[in-house]
Amino acid sequence: MNNNRMMRWMKAKLTLSFVFSLMVFIIFLITVVITGVLFFLANFFGLLDENLTQGGIVLPIIVLIACIIIGTFISGFASRRMVKSVREFIEAIRRLAGGDFSTRLYLKNPPEYRILSENFNRMAEELGGIEILRTDFVNNFSHEFKTPIVSIKGFAEILKYDDLSKEERDEYLDIVIEESARLAALASNVLELSKIETQTILTDKQKVNVGEQIRQCVLLLTHKMEQKQLSLDPELHDYFASGNKELLNQVWLNLLDNAIKFTPENGTISIEMKRTAEALQILFRDNGKGIDPEAVPRIFDKFYQADTSHSTKGNGLGLTIVQRIVNLHGGTIVCESERGPAAGTTFIVTLPSET
Repeated sequence: MNNNRMMRWMKAKLTLSFVFSLMVFIIFLITVVITGVLFFLANFFGLLDENLTQGGIVLPIIVLIACIIIGTFISGFASRRMVKSVREFIEAIRRLAGGDFSTRLYLKNPPEYRILSENFNRMAEELGGIEILRTDFVNNFSHEFKTPIVSIKGFAEILKYDDLSKEERDEYLDIVIEESARLAALASNVLELSKIETQTILTDKQKVNVGEQIRQCVLLLTHKMEQKQLSLDPELHDYFASGNKELLNQVWLNLLDNAIKFTPENGTISIEMKRTAEALQILFRDNGKGIDPEAVPRIFDKFYQADTSHSTKGNGLGLTIVQRIVNLHGGTIVCESERGPAAGTTFIVTLPSET
């Protein structure tokens, strides 16, 4: 065990500069030894002229030329192994630049090469993830835009028929209006998400009464709750947070609207506020059927909808916007959920507290 520990310690100490210095020394040493052995053998077998060995200039020149030739040969041979790692790195970069995000490097020594491999592999993994997200975004965006457009086009063509009853015509017009509103909401959400994704500094910060904001959001969405005959169990307080009032308002509206969508009729939505010396927590909880455990980590992805049947209205951007706004405020948001009847879902927003 001590030997293994010693080997690991020695590998850790073999830095790139030390390895290069060691290689130069070894090449020099081997060159001198080989040159000395060759001249010893040549002298032993009488291959050297006595005049050369006694001369003051010719012999050193011969020795120098021999050292250069032998040193060059040994350096060329030794550099092949050293350059091999560099070539592997160049080839990996070439493949990565070509779009092969599965490319990985496994250089072990010296430590600088190992660190280089780890960072390269992490970069390749991140780029691969970004590419997957980009592809998903394009596919989902196209689908979300195409569906209402196809629906509007289809019902607009039907409305051209003269034999439609007034009830049918009104029904189809309502569908066209509803799908148009869905397109408008999607466009607004995409623009809002684009704006906050490029925003790195929170502007228009002020002291915001979070409890009062949530009360106003409840009033705005009262009609939706009444349509499903939902009960509200609020535990609100006049707690304050520092932030952008309009952006924070979007967070509460989105989370409450999300809870209304996924709470069954006659269900209950609870809102709870907690405060510590450093943080303010706001919990939105519904008693819907919950989310599959494998879907929870993706719940904040763009256009991702845990309800694959698309039976609930939405475009999968609301929670993405919420997470980005919360992050801009230096806070966090987590989702806790289990799949099952009345299992429910809880979103917990944590913000820096403001007294």
